[in-house]
Amino acid sequence: MSSIGIRLRAPGARFRARGLVWLVARQHRAALWAGLAVVVAIAAYIVWQRVEMVGYGRAHNVDAYRTPLLNTGRLLIALPVVIGVFIGAPLFARELETGTHQMVWTQSVGRTRWLIAKLAVPLVAVTAGTAVLAALYTWWWRAARGSFQDIAWGTAVPFDATGPAAVALAPLSFLLGAAAGLLLRRTLPAMAVTLGATAGVQYGLDALRPHLMTPRTIASKLSAEIPPEVYFGAWRGMGNGYLTRAGEKIPWERCSSAASSDAWDRCFARLGANRWYEELHPASHYWPMQWMQTGICLAAAVVPAVLCVWWIGRRRA
Repeated sequence: MSSIGIRLRAPGARFRARGLVWLVARQHRAALWAGLAVVVAIAAYIVWQRVEMVGYGRAHNVDAYRTPLLNTGRLLIALPVVIGVFIGAPLFARELETGTHQMVWTQSVGRTRWLIAKLAVPLVAVTAGTAVLAALYTWWWRAARGSFQDIAWGTAVPFDATGPAAVALAPLSFLLGAAAGLLLRRTLPAMAVTLGATAGVQYGLDALRPHLMTPRTIASKLSAEIPPEVYFGAWRGMGNGYLTRAGEKIPWERCSSAASSDAWDRCFARLGANRWYEELHPASHYWPMQWMQTGICLAAAVVPAVLCVWWIGRRRA
């Protein structure tokens, strides 16, 4: 019988699992405990700040909480990078580099089973921890967003630190790191590649986000003002300018050099503009875009996972 199995004891006595999951959990117990401590510390900080902010805001201005709110969001955005570089990349690279994987492979344990067990334990841990922090930060942000209307919800903070989109980045970065370690078989090169890949993914998601849904176009006569409630909670900056009678869009820069109101009027007359417009994402786009980005990340995470399974089946001992 293999030394990696289930050890049964006398009837009535407890049994202890000695399978691969137990082995992986024991092998990485220090990292798991450290990760739990980090999650608890950040969670406690978020709860404390949120409770303090709500209590303080009843009688004072909450601007003092802007910096902690934004810095915590930046920390949560950095977590997927940390997960990929320091948890995902060394997961296989360190064992392949030192040769300790041979001990498990000489037992009656298939390589694919070994790989799945190695991936499953940290994957569940990082996803669960990230989900807790994302939920708490979303809870904090929802209480603060009314006071910080100048911070667009579609920017990296808070979008990448809230909701399911924040959670989905964790398994993606972890699996990217695991795949890099499995292919490169060296810890430091795998960490470097994972750092670049995860940063590239985050940059690409930020660039793609405005195009996930079609922006809403708000138009009005040149002399009229749009009521402020139209802009409440909106992510602005998708585009603005003027509309001709035929509906053609003209960038606002075409008349930006006008030095007086008469010059503006002449410019509008020359272009045939009678309205101005702005393209924006209303607050109602937040959750659909959250789930779209989540789907993109989870679909992308399948690629390194499948690559790991394919590679381990082809690799010689």
